[in-house]
Order: sequence, then structure tokens, then C-alpha cells
Amino acid sequence: MHLFHRIQLKRMSSLAAGFPRSLFHLRVQTRAFNAHHDTFSLRLASRNYLRTRKLLLMFYDTGSVLVIFGMFIAVVLLVWTMVSLLSSTFLRLTAPDTSTSLLKRAVEVATRATTYSSVTHVVNPIIPGLTVPLKHLPLILLSLCISQIVHECGHAITAAIHRIPMLAAGASITFMFPAAFVMLPSARVEELSLLDRLRVITSGCFHNLTLWLILLAAAWSGIGQRILLVGYEDVFARGLIVTHVEADSPLSMHLPVGSFLTALDDLPLNSSRDAWSTYLLEPPPAAYKQGWCVDASRLSDDHQCCMDTDNSASSSYCFVSFESKMEEYCTDPVAILSKMQNRCDSSISCLESESCIKPRGDLDILRITVNHEGADTEDEHIVLWSGPRYEVWEQVQTTHLAPRFGIIPLGLPLVFTDFFQYLKLTNLSLYLLNSLPLPALDGSQLLIILLEMVFTGWFHTPSTIIDIEALRTRGSRPYERRGQQVLRTFVMIGTCTLLGSCIILGITEWMIV
Repeated sequence: MHLFHRIQLKRMSSLAAGFPRSLFHLRVQTRAFNAHHDTFSLRLASRNYLRTRKLLLMFYDTGSVLVIFGMFIAVVLLVWTMVSLLSSTFLRLTAPDTSTSLLKRAVEVATRATTYSSVTHVVNPIIPGLTVPLKHLPLILLSLCISQIVHECGHAITAAIHRIPMLAAGASITFMFPAAFVMLPSARVEELSLLDRLRVITSGCFHNLTLWLILLAAAWSGIGQRILLVGYEDVFARGLIVTHVEADSPLSMHLPVGSFLTALDDLPLNSSRDAWSTYLLEPPPAAYKQGWCVDASRLSDDHQCCMDTDNSASSSYCFVSFESKMEEYCTDPVAILSKMQNRCDSSISCLESESCIKPRGDLDILRITVNHEGADTEDEHIVLWSGPRYEVWEQVQTTHLAPRFGIIPLGLPLVFTDFFQYLKLTNLSLYLLNSLPLPALDGSQLLIILLEMVFTGWFHTPSTIIDIEALRTRGSRPYERRGQQVLRTFVMIGTCTLLGSCIILGITEWMIV
């Protein structure tokens, strides 16, 4: 049971805070918005706002169709995800075990590269600390709060259209996850026709879909970029600026915040907007447009380094001739790759005693061209990274926007970008997740209404009590036909089974990776 304490405030009609026996769930509700909701409802019912009410009805009728469509899409995505997880888990469990370091290293690198370069499953969870950085948790919670409020505003507006008063509105926190809710009288909702009830039930999901489409259009139009350019300058033509490096990363000593990065290997970072992510996350070999002229006396005839798959314990790496990959040499990469001079297109460009060579394409070595003094100077040097390239992407954050004024934070554009990405994801997720026919979600009520439309007719007024604030069916349904009840139970149990299977398979796959 909940203990409610009424606290009278000057600017709020009433506020009630409920503290359950467990502190893992906190809930607060208020009736401060009831008067505004009633005023809005009365205005929509007047003759002056008749056209507005008709437009809103058409708007939410469209939303009902899109949410019904979203229910089927969500179920298909759930089935697709389960099949994808089942097949990938089966392949991992049945993959032959090998002690060969070559295969082990190849599988490890390919797995991580695939994880970032492409979506391995249709649905991927957002788990701070696992699938996304833990520092993004505040942004995720904030976007979830906004998405929940937008969702509940849909229920409140459609209730006002149909002259249903709002009893209360509030928010709750379960563990650390926020939620919002509106309380509507169940007796008034049950008096509505099926089409009217459909609008009330689907309006929340439709609001999330609408906001997602608005954010998608804003991102496509580039309006956010134009707003940021008021306080920031686009320096993409000169390279990228380091905004953050993980504290425990070896690169933190060599890539200070504010330094310019101009190239990865021989790929200029101003060649495309996504050159940084594409080159570090996708599996193609390193791009070397030129080789290095190296004296033949420095090249070892011992090809042992070219046969070893792990060069971590050796100071020599495998190089090949720029003209022919069949000619292999072993030499120290630091003395060669850290230089920006002595570049060549062939051995003809070198001295007679030199050879034009380049690192073998499958080596985990990366040349990062850095400018500490600013992109306008010629003080560039090379930082060599030995290891998978995706780790550089994980540990270093960059931007192409430089603040025009010193008081503006350098990393602010990345924070806004991450926030709006999560806002889009949470709205799309709430649209699809709430459309699923699962208990305690809008989809369960949507399923009931759709079955009533099929079995009893489109304009039949049901007698079932629907508790919007709890999102569940209350009381018995004596009029429900046998086939209707069996079909509803089958669909809901099937959806629960699909969701549970995806969760179990996802945990299993995560444990065996």
C-alpha cells in the first residue's frame, strides 16, 4: 500500500507523494494541471474551436492507423531479433575451438569490427557501461523523461477532446528509471465508442512517433548545425579537433584536448565528414598512397616477423615492397613511420641503395598525424598506435567545430549530438515498445480494442473498465467471446515469450563473447 501525504502549496492545487515500503519505487502526483486541462477541453467543445477539434480528430485518427501499423512492425522486429540472436548464439556455441593464435586474433578483431561497423541484430539494447559509455547515463535518463512526458501529453490531449477530465498527473522513479503518467476516470473512458477509445489509447505512441519524425527532419535539414555555428566555427577543412581522450588511454599523453588531427595513415580527415569513424571502424586495410624510402641495410632478411601473428613482443614489423606484396622485410616501424619525409611512389624515387616499402595491410598499426600548435601551422608530427583501430575510436572523441569564444566549452556540440541521438532513439523505442501487445503497455489495450472491432463491430461501446493510469484491464469481461479471449491470450503470451527469448538469448550471447 502507498501512504499519501497532501501538501498544500501556493501555486499548486495539491501535490501527493507516495512512498512505498520499498525505496526502489518513488511516486509523486499533482492535480495542479487539472484546471488547465478542463479549460482546454471546454474550449475544444465550443463552436469557436470546432474546426480545431475536427483537425485534431483527423490528426489522431491518422495516429491510430500508424500505431496499429507500428504494433505489427514491432512484432516482426521482435521475431527477427529472436531469429538473429538464435542463429548467432548457435554459431558461437558450435564454432570449433582452436588454439591457433592466428584464428583467435582474426576472430577477435573481426567480431569487434563488426560490432561497430554494422548492426548485428535488428534490435540492440542501450545499456550504459556495456553498449554505450556509462557517462551517457544522464543524457539517456533526460531523453527518457522528455519522451515519457510527450507520451502522456498524447493521452491528456485526446482525453480533453472527448471531454474526459484528468484526475491527476505525475511521475515515478523505479530504481533509477523515470516514468510519467496521467490518471483518467475509467468509467468515463468505458463510455466512449471504440474509435474514440482507440484515439485515447494510441495517442501516446503517436506523440512519440511524431517527435521522432520531427527530430529526424531537423537532423536532415541541418538546422542544429546552423544553430551551433552561432558560437562555433566549422574547421572541417583543416581537420578534426580532439575533445576528449579516456584518462587511462595511452593516447592521452600524445593527443591533448584541443589538438588538431589531420590524417589517419594517408587518409586526410577532411576528405569526408565520416572519414574518422569509417576508417577506424570498417575492416578494409590501411590506405597508404605512398611508401617510405629505407636503406637496404636496415631491412632484415629474416622473415620471422611476417610469419608471427602477434608482434607485441617484437620491435620489428612486417613490411612489403610498394610495387610487389610478395617481397617482405622485417624492420623497426617507429624509425620509418614516424617520419613525414622520404616518401616514395616506387623504388625508382629512392636512392640506389634504398627500397620503397610500406607496412603490410593486415598489421594493427595506425599513423595519426597531429598538430599541437593549431591547424594553420606546419608543426605536425606522427603518433603511432599499435593495436586494433576501433580502440582509437572508443578512446578518442573528435569534432569539427571550434568555439569562437573562449568561454564556450569545446565538447558542447558532442553533448548536444549525443542527447538528440538518444532523444530520437527513446521516442522511437517508446513508439514500438508500447505498441507491443504486452501486459501493462498501451499495446495490450490496443489489442483488446482491435479484437472488439473484429468480433463486435466498429462502433460498439464496450463495457470493460480500462484503467489508463495503470494501463491494464480491470474487472471481468462477460461479453467477451470464446474465440476473442483465446486469440487475445495467445497473442499476449506469444509476445511475452518472444520478448523473454530475446532477453535470454541476448544475455547468453553476451556471456559467451
